[in-house]
Amino acid sequence: MAVLQPMITQHTVVERVNVERLRANAVEAAEQTERLSVPEVRAPVELAGLLSDWPAGRRLLMCDETGGGPPIAAALAGLDEAARTAPWGIVIGPEGGFAERELIALRHMKDVIAVGLGPRILRADTAALAALACWQALVGDWRRPTPRLSSDYRSSRGAV
Repeated sequence: MAVLQPMITQHTVVERVNVERLRANAVEAAEQTERLSVPEVRAPVELAGLLSDWPAGRRLLMCDETGGGPPIAAALAGLDEAARTAPWGIVIGPEGGFAERELIALRHMKDVIAVGLGPRILRADTAALAALACWQALVGDWRRPTPRLSSDYRSSRGAV
């Protein structure tokens, strides 16, 4: 994940987004997980603006709480290699879900894949984690083998 882009939708409840706090959280999370880079945290934008500026060729995984898409695992497992290696974005709706006009706009975009995250309605933050984990497992670099670490490195990290 390289960018976190908060978006404002018709059902967005938050009056203001504390971008500096989100950036601090991103730094703390990167440090905790020993990540070498920190995702860029951008200022919030309206969904319509985000979609109008969406780069051509960038796929968009839309988590659709209405049941309008196949299960995420089935949708991602069926991708060809070109789709797997393309740049991606993941969009999660707000509490209360996307408005009908937003769903229509999202579904009419060229490279959008609408998916479901199961039978339960998830909180937006939980849905984001679930979608990222599924995407990473089925499309991302979790599909690559983990390089073997030298015994010196494992010993220095407390693993034997």
